[in-house]
Amino acid sequence: MEWLNYHHLHYFWMVAREGGLAPAAAKLRLSPPTLSAQINALESSLGEELFQKEGRRLVLTETGQVAYRYAEEIFSLGRELLGAVRGGS
Repeated sequence: MEWLNYHHLHYFWMVAREGGLAPAAAKLRLSPPTLSAQINALESSLGEELFQKEGRRLVLTETGQVAYRYAEEIFSLGRELLGAVRGGS
């Protein structure tokens, strides 16, 4: 059975949300090269590129857009689970 590394998925999600490596790295308190390596590891495990460079910007590929939608749902469900377990709504 294959496993998804949720840390790598979280890093990918943050880069996509923040619009780039530098702002995501600052929020995650990681260096951009470390974050880039984590994204590359996720891409390798999926066998697909999630971002493409357009000039100095990173833009989600079609696969990246699909992965982002799943990540949004996964992390939303995680927040919901924490709320339910901790007695919130």
